[in-house]
Amino acid sequence: MEALPEPARDERVDGEWSFAETLRHLVFITDSWASRTVLDEELPYHRIGLPQAAYAAADAAGLGIDLTAEPTWAEVLAARADRLAVLAGILNGLTDADLGRPCTRPPAPGYPDEVRAVAGCLAVVLEEEIEHYRFAMRDLSVLESR
Repeated sequence: MEALPEPARDERVDGEWSFAETLRHLVFITDSWASRTVLDEELPYHRIGLPQAAYAAADAAGLGIDLTAEPTWAEVLAARADRLAVLAGILNGLTDADLGRPCTRPPAPGYPDEVRAVAGCLAVVLEEEIEHYRFAMRDLSVLESR
């Protein structure tokens, strides 16, 4: 990714998120499903996190998220690294007993108010990581061929 010129990091392929937007979305996912639900933090959201497109702009603003932010690549990478460290901390300290522990805080306003197990919350984070990696690799081949 570092080999791509700066403009390509923000370029969308076929209307999908750019690499930078994808990483910002993964920041939001980690904030929502790891920090807020698993760690039970009330407002863990980074201002450059990017919720899914259908998420209400007013709800995002209420979380301190700036949907109009244009962070630098360095800012995106720093937020992403911080969130990966949070996730690693959770996973490294995880026990079998922790997996079934109930999480009562919803990932963000607008999500259903229901109890979720730690295992389910972490499964959401890991599935998002896998799917967005797949999308990013698909788009990378298009960007590199240009």
